[in-house]
Amino acid sequence: MAKRPTIGENPLDAVMTDTPLEAVVPLPRTQAGKDRSTVDAGPFRETKRLELLEAEVKALKGEISLLKSKILEIQTRMPPPEPRWVARLRNKLAGK
Repeated sequence: MAKRPTIGENPLDAVMTDTPLEAVVPLPRTQAGKDRSTVDAGPFRETKRLELLEAEVKALKGEISLLKSKILEIQTRMPPPEPRWVARLRNKLAGK
């Protein structure tokens, strides 16, 4: 029986170099000469961005609480609304 060159090899296991999916989501490749700091820079950059966004959210929450306290202060200084009968009587007396 003759040996075929494909025995033991699955042609579906072949690595395709240029696929449309690879253009969108690149495969992680490690090379012997590649610097590891560039590989780890991605998660570090995302962590730094997350910290900045959390600090921004904290600052915005502080501003919101400050505005809420100012609104409460303004509401306490405003006179209470007139009862409906007072407004109707004022309109009658004014001739409207």
